[in-house]
Amino acid sequence: MRADEQGAPLPFAVAATALAALLASLFPLPVWLQPARPNWLALVVIFWILRLPQGFGIGSAWLLGLLMDGLEGGVLGRHALALSVVAYAAVLLRQRMLHYSLLQQMLLVFALCAADQVLCHWVQNLAGHATSSLIFLMGSLTSAFCWPLFAFGAPRERSLQSWRSSP
Repeated sequence: MRADEQGAPLPFAVAATALAALLASLFPLPVWLQPARPNWLALVVIFWILRLPQGFGIGSAWLLGLLMDGLEGGVLGRHALALSVVAYAAVLLRQRMLHYSLLQQMLLVFALCAADQVLCHWVQNLAGHATSSLIFLMGSLTSAFCWPLFAFGAPRERSLQSWRSSP
């Protein structure tokens, strides 16, 4: 079992954050606030792909999405598909994103979460539950504003810190 710099077992940390994201995604909100719910699952997927690319990947995101589909009781595979696409994009953009400023990371997180939401709503529309407005993208905006909590919560890689501190 591997451990990070503080000695905490990484599999436990991944499972704990995934569970917290699932619970936060299922927590009931007032109707007027539901469209602004951050996409906690996508944030956790992006975070762990950036932090632990060899241990968390597209398959892990797919399983997490399938678990969310089962708990939510909606169209099976909707979140699994969307989170897999987000994970694939995060894997492709990982090296660049580690060197981006916080604002650039927030914009990229907005784009990834918006892609997740668009895919989820597309599958929902295929299943016959059409929506007529783009208000569902509000959750992507709040997800982008929540990204600094994830970005500052994780220690930077040593190589990245030394690269940024060099003149």
